[in-house]
Amino acid sequence: MGSIKRYLQFVKPYKWQIIGTVLIGLLKFAIPLLLPLLSKYIVDDIIGNGDLSKAVKSERLLWAMAIMIFIFVAVRPPIEYYRQYFAQWTGTKILYDIRNDLFTHIQKLSFKYYSNTRVGEVISRMITDVEQTKNFVITGLMNLWLDIATIIIVIVIMFTMDVKLTIVSIIMLPFYAFSIKHFFGKLRTYTRIRSQALADVQSHLHERVSGMSVIKSFAIEDREQVLFAKQNKNFLDKALKHTSWNAKSFAVVNTITDIAPCS
Repeated sequence: MGSIKRYLQFVKPYKWQIIGTVLIGLLKFAIPLLLPLLSKYIVDDIIGNGDLSKAVKSERLLWAMAIMIFIFVAVRPPIEYYRQYFAQWTGTKILYDIRNDLFTHIQKLSFKYYSNTRVGEVISRMITDVEQTKNFVITGLMNLWLDIATIIIVIVIMFTMDVKLTIVSIIMLPFYAFSIKHFFGKLRTYTRIRSQALADVQSHLHERVSGMSVIKSFAIEDREQVLFAKQNKNFLDKALKHTSWNAKSFAVVNTITDIAPCS
């Protein structure tokens, strides 16, 4: 929790950009939600309306289709563009601030720290680990709230259409919430382990490239190849375990999502 609070200090200056991005995202996800309402209107108020002539029905159908084509072709693309742009812009700006602050911090560290810490690991923390925090902003702070708001809107619309079917449909929500907490909670642990393994590879590689002239002078290329292969294999094992759990997480969550409409 302490690390999250420290990270939120960098997020705070961009809170309005994040709120704006979430609101734009709501518009983007609200557009597909119009389809059930349009279908209801077409079936109940046009096709099923016996008081309308065929000519009037055809005219109203054309108008309905024209409006939806306009929304999906002319309105939704720019909304999606600005949602993606502002999300990436905000994440990139936060990373910029973190790296500046981190560089200021590492310049204040003691000689003892640098004598006990490999250069490659410091560089990995500056580049790779900071880059991965971008997902926290885009996925955690933006998409999470966006998904919650979308679910609420969908449930409200469903209740206005059919209360009983809505109650049946949301039975799977507790299973969905549990699977998210369980699988993606453990995924964070695997992500940290994978990041450390990658930092070890980068540190090893930095040291060997810096000392390549010494390696070649003593003709120990074969020995260094074995050592690097060991480091690389360690990262491969951690990365594959992360990949396996990531795939398992999405498989379970998507299965529950697919089952929900059939329940």
